[in-house]
Amino acid sequence: MQPNEYTTTTEACEIIGVSKTVVKRLADEGILKTWKTPGGHRRLLRSSVNEYIQKFNNKASPDQTESIEQTGSYSPFKVVIVDDDPLTQQLISSIVQRLNLDILVHVANDGYEGLMMIGKIQPQIIFADLMMPNMNGYDMLKALRNNEETANTTIIVVTAVPQEQVDRERLPKDIVVIHKPIQADIIRSFINYEYNLKSNNS
Repeated sequence: MQPNEYTTTTEACEIIGVSKTVVKRLADEGILKTWKTPGGHRRLLRSSVNEYIQKFNNKASPDQTESIEQTGSYSPFKVVIVDDDPLTQQLISSIVQRLNLDILVHVANDGYEGLMMIGKIQPQIIFADLMMPNMNGYDMLKALRNNEETANTTIIVVTAVPQEQVDRERLPKDIVVIHKPIQADIIRSFINYEYNLKSNNS
């Protein structure tokens, strides 16, 4: 295999924009294809890394892609919704949009997509489900809190899991949990608080 056909774990982290822990998990679950050198070092097929990035980009709308690549002094308020339920995605998006504020809403369908999107756009607030395919909310939130860039980002868990079944031991202590059905006034209060906080600090 030629050197340009594979990447190291560190290189894959830089290309995808996630931590080594996430890349290793993607590899362990077969999402990223790997092989080992004669010395036992793991290498990732560059083609599978590119396919993963392409899959992410295809799920982003033109507005989302433009905002991810946006540069300059202007930095809009950004919200990320990580939930595999289209109805929840639409409901939270609708609540945010009806505030008529300068807010960009981005949507991811599972923890892997969420980590990649959050790493690229650095949102001010994240709404996340707990039970999702591929990577669940517990593991995603742990990864976010272990990353210094997202260690202090406001995260709200929105879940249909009953309160007594939420595993608080697996959640960072600062995470707020609200339960479905979603109450619009609660979502609005979190958005308004963070939006005003960002505006006052701009």
